[in-house]
Parts: sequence; C-alpha cells; structure tokens
Amino acid sequence: MKVSLDEACLREFVRRYHFNDTDKNEIIRLYRQLSPRVHAEFHYVLEGGNAVVVMTLGNAFDELQDSYIQKGDINRAYMVDCLGLEIMSQAYDRIDEKLHELTGKYAGGYIFTGVEELPLSEAPRLMALLGQKVVTYNEAFVLMPKKSVLFIAPLFDEKIEKHDKCAYCSAANCQLRKAEYIGGSSSYKEDKSGDDAGSDSGLGDSQDMTSVVERHPGLIHLYTGEGKGKTTAAIGLSVRAAGAGKKVVFAQFMKGRDTSELGILKSIPNIRVVRSSKNLGWFKKDDPDSVAAFTELHNGLLDEIEGYVYGGDCDLLVMDEVTYPVSYGIIDEDRIERLLNSKPAYMELVLTGRNAPELFNDKADYITEMRKEKHPYDKGIQARRGIEY
Repeated sequence: MKVSLDEACLREFVRRYHFNDTDKNEIIRLYRQLSPRVHAEFHYVLEGGNAVVVMTLGNAFDELQDSYIQKGDINRAYMVDCLGLEIMSQAYDRIDEKLHELTGKYAGGYIFTGVEELPLSEAPRLMALLGQKVVTYNEAFVLMPKKSVLFIAPLFDEKIEKHDKCAYCSAANCQLRKAEYIGGSSSYKEDKSGDDAGSDSGLGDSQDMTSVVERHPGLIHLYTGEGKGKTTAAIGLSVRAAGAGKKVVFAQFMKGRDTSELGILKSIPNIRVVRSSKNLGWFKKDDPDSVAAFTELHNGLLDEIEGYVYGGDCDLLVMDEVTYPVSYGIIDEDRIERLLNSKPAYMELVLTGRNAPELFNDKADYITEMRKEKHPYDKGIQARRGIEY
C-alpha cells in the first residue's frame, strides 16, 4: 500500500497531536527520514460476513524509535511514535478502499484484538487463518513489528460513516476539536433555579451547555417476564433519551401491524424507528417458508441497525421483542452477540421480550422482570388500542 503525508497533512498532524509550531521542522525531518523506509502492507481473509485483517508499516518506526530511546531522547521517540499512528490512520483508508475493490463490500467499525469481544487469546487463531509470515507475535501476543495491528472489519453492503479521529482524542477541551468527544462523558447542564443557578461549570458563561449531550458509559437493559410493560418501559426510556438530545434507534421485531406508539415516536426528531413494513402474520415455527421469510426479514433489520450503530449514529438502541427471534432461531445470533460485545462504549442498549436467552441475562447490567399478577385478558377483555398496542 502507498501511504504518505503531504504538507497539509503534516500541518494538521502538528495541530492534532498538540505539538508546538517550533516542533514542525523536526517532525518534517523525521518524516522524510522515515518515508522511504515505510513498507505498508495488509493481508486479509474472509470469515463469515467479516474480514480478518493484519496490517503493518514495517520495521522502520521500531528501529528509529528504539535508537532515540537508547539515547534518552524521549521527545523525538514520541514524535516518531505519533507519526506512525498518523500513517496507520492513512493506511486504514487504503485498506477500506482495497476491501471494497476486492469484495464489493464496505468496512464498518474495526474490532481490534485486546478488547473484551476479541481477546488477545484469539490472536493465534486469527493469525493462523491469515497464514502470512510478515507479522508475528510473542508469548504476550504483542505484534512484531510494533507498528502492526490485527483486527476484524465487519463488512456491509452500504457504506458506513466512520467517526472523525478527533472523536477519540482524549484532549476533550481542545480548541481545535472537529468532532464531539465520544471516549468519555461531557456535561449536560439542566435548567436550574435557586442557589445552584449561578454555579461555575468551569467552562465559562459563553458556552451553551444545553446543546452538549451527556455521554456516560453505555449499559445494557433487559426488560423481560410475563407481565405487561416491557415495550412501554422501552418507549418511555426512548422519549427520555431523545429529550436529553441523544440519538435513539427504536427497532421492533416480530411486529407487522402498526402500533399506536409509532406515530408519536416517528414525530420526535431524535428518534429513528426501524421495523419492517411487511406483515408476515403469525410466525409458524414448523413451516419452512415462514421460518425463511422471518429470518430474511429480521436479518435485514439487523443490517439497518448495524449501519446506525457502527456508523456512530446511535446513543440508545432499543431492540423491542428481540428475545423471540433469538429463541426461535430466526435471526443471526452470532451478529446479535457481536452487537452486544462490540457496541460503542457510550451506547445504551435495551432488549425486551419474554423468555430471555441466557446470552441476554449474562450481558445485561439491568434486568427488570415484569410479573403478571392480574391481567384483564384473563377476564376475556381483549387488547385495547392505545393501551396494549
């Protein structure tokens, strides 16, 4: 792969990594020293709907950085390291282009080894799949050369919007920020009266904090049980989140006919409703045609959901009645598990439905069981529009 930084990239590099203007000449000198020795390449293999990828920039960065460390020149060693990170970010763009050229698919958000859903212990299996000899690893699963990465890239039929690099930079108050920081929490200032109204937020009076969305670490909710209220609770949380400025994706499974909440949910700017317009009727588990139709429909919904989630366009995802397609085997359970494991750290996830599978119980941070003690259906009172549906 050809990867390089032009003058504009280097100027932006100095700003993005918070170097001083006086460092620029030295950074350019280091880059010119490194550039002819950079040998960027990647190898990939398809596994299911994903690409397993290993990418490396070669040994140049390791050798130059180690030489400065041995001399005690930490500043230049750090510059070399940052240049490597910047060139790797360029390489990701080239990898995306090549994957599309070779597979006809678009790469979504990467899942790197070392995160919970892809532990380092998976490295030997993935490297064996790749079968290449350029990048190796030691007993601690550290890749060699060090400017190498091993990851899984989910592939999609449609192009997935990725986050700006600024979104991950931990200098959350940087004046050069180009995208909202998603690596931690920002503040959300409610309208208050009384003694607290004039309290100092530490950000100055000129900043309108009501436009800043609060981003806590996202947790997983499970609303289950035989009683009424699971979808109702999910709707209430969706409205609350939208009121706080969060982007909500409200996805419904197993529901063909329109229900009364849809009209109001669709009218709220921050809520996007994902469901099928097809009414397949009742699911018949012993009918192959019914199983095939529901499976195709639900995996199609999952495609749309993944686009919003991995594209960074979802702060709260509701998967209403999702327990049923998982229990009936009419949705790709591996993709559901990956979604639970690899969702963005800030994204809140709500799962609803009876008979929750063990996977949901294991992953949930909240489990609320709706227990039926009395229900008008037992007296022959049918479901009422605006109440039950």
